[in-house]
Amino acid sequence: MNKKVNIDYKRIPHYIFIAAIVIALLILNYLYFSNHISSNSEVINNYSLRDEDMNTTRVPAVAGLFYPADIYQLSDALDGYLSQAASSLTSRPHMLIVPHAGYRYSAQVAASAYKKLLPFQDEIRRVILVGPSHRVALQGVALSSASRFKTPLGLLSADAEITSALSVVPGFMYNDKAHAEEHSLEVQLPFLQKVLKKFTVVPLVYGQADPQVLADALEPYLRRNDVLIVFSADLSHYLDYDTAKVVDGYTADKVSRQQDLESHLSCGATGINTALRLAKKMALSPRLLDMANSGDVTGERDSVVGYASWIFDKKEDERPLTPMEQEVENLRNFANHHGKALLEIAQSSLEEAVIRQKKFNPSRSDYQDVLFNKGAAFVTLTKNAALRGCIGSLVPGRAVALDVAENTYAAALEDKRFPPVSADELKDIRISISLLSDYERIYFNSEKELLDKINAGTDGLVIRDGDRQGLFLPSVWEQLPEKTEFLTNLKLKAGLSPSYWSDKIRAYRFRVVEIKNNEN
Repeated sequence: MNKKVNIDYKRIPHYIFIAAIVIALLILNYLYFSNHISSNSEVINNYSLRDEDMNTTRVPAVAGLFYPADIYQLSDALDGYLSQAASSLTSRPHMLIVPHAGYRYSAQVAASAYKKLLPFQDEIRRVILVGPSHRVALQGVALSSASRFKTPLGLLSADAEITSALSVVPGFMYNDKAHAEEHSLEVQLPFLQKVLKKFTVVPLVYGQADPQVLADALEPYLRRNDVLIVFSADLSHYLDYDTAKVVDGYTADKVSRQQDLESHLSCGATGINTALRLAKKMALSPRLLDMANSGDVTGERDSVVGYASWIFDKKEDERPLTPMEQEVENLRNFANHHGKALLEIAQSSLEEAVIRQKKFNPSRSDYQDVLFNKGAAFVTLTKNAALRGCIGSLVPGRAVALDVAENTYAAALEDKRFPPVSADELKDIRISISLLSDYERIYFNSEKELLDKINAGTDGLVIRDGDRQGLFLPSVWEQLPEKTEFLTNLKLKAGLSPSYWSDKIRAYRFRVVEIKNNEN
């Protein structure tokens, strides 16, 4: 006997309403999911892979440790870091240096660089990742044979073309063990998925490697318009907070001056030194975006790790800097960071010379190591705007700190044009330090051609004829603004007559960066 089923037709609208809510929630969930994943990523719902993919896909090693393993938590975290990063416009970055610690500690610093990629997400189609090996002792550079790289946000494809080309370069070899548990590159992938669209990756893990070999191998790809190179590097390790700030500041100064880092300054020094070599070749400028250390997050001060992010870019309407212009830029950065210390050295030397007739010897324990690199400087003393002494070095033969101290002593007591500075004059003496660039020879066939090639107002000038030599700093243009007058007086300083000319005369230009002390 069939049992009659009673249907409560009055509740049908209720069931329809519930179904509509469920469908709407599913649609919203889909939209949320879509908006939080790069269009480059192949969406995946779990960590299981088909058997045929197991040998060709590199799976995450530090998801859930260094960054969230959950797709939504990771996506939200990245959105938060990027939203807090500065959004000022720059020209297209060609290289980045970013940290590789756990996101809690360093992701905000990294986001400062990654956010700069957003306006160029359609242009960048290939990303070469370069990071140090933390797990495997390695000679040279390890390539990955994986065809895909998995993160909680999806799958990324390897760039088979570049990987294959690099595999025949001496020092490069396939080594999947070096990649299997390496975090320095893995932590960069979710950021890239967030800020770029369609792109492929070339992960490179290095051990003992020559930065010049790396730079030579990567240069052809950096010249392509669709390539970005990301160097993964942390800074100082396990110093106390205050010491780390000083050491990392020194490191940042060296990067700004495009000087190689010693290995103890960075977990990734080889990569940074590679970036600096490439920057010089490509006329790219490093721009420091952010710097911090783990103590800024945890509050701990006894043992911290330092982080910083840089981009390397150039304005499209700018020509590459000449070697002299680049050196002046480096000197200017140096002066901005260390000018105050050099003025302190000069002031101490002046007082020691005038009051005690002794030379001041700056100690390494009192000043940063960078001040003990070789440099050439002139020290000028003025009193009531009038010259009171000026002595300098033509070439960098000693530490710049010592050069400033010695030349201050000589300007105060040994400039034969003036009597020694007295103690009563100290309060009225003003100090100016001129840091000299290298010399650039000026080629010419006549005095007129030499005058045409001199840049009034900016060039310092040296002329030589046999054993006679004269030098004018660029500041002399303030008193002798006309080129002919400038050269005539320089001849006199060299012990030559104003009308003298010879085919044996040689001329060299240089530039200076001035550090002035307008107050005692």
